[in-house]
Amino acid sequence: MLFLFWLAVVVIGIVLLYKNRTQNEELLALKLVGYYLLGTFYLSLNGLLLPIGFVISLFLRPRSNRGVKRAAAIFGLVLMIIGRIVS
Repeated sequence: MLFLFWLAVVVIGIVLLYKNRTQNEELLALKLVGYYLLGTFYLSLNGLLLPIGFVISLFLRPRSNRGVKRAAAIFGLVLMIIGRIVS
């Protein structure tokens, strides 16, 4: 049941980000999912979380919908942190 809750949170978040796009772009929904997943990627060293995926997303320079894609990566980072705190 908890899985369905988090899945709904992710889907609603991606849909809201998609609606806030500034330009039409092909496959934007899939790109937002990719940025979200990149934001959730981390490396754990002795209990210290290193958000490697989020740092990588900072170096990417998308040409369109830059703010929405950055927000998707931040959304992934926030949900990763919440998930680590809850578990």
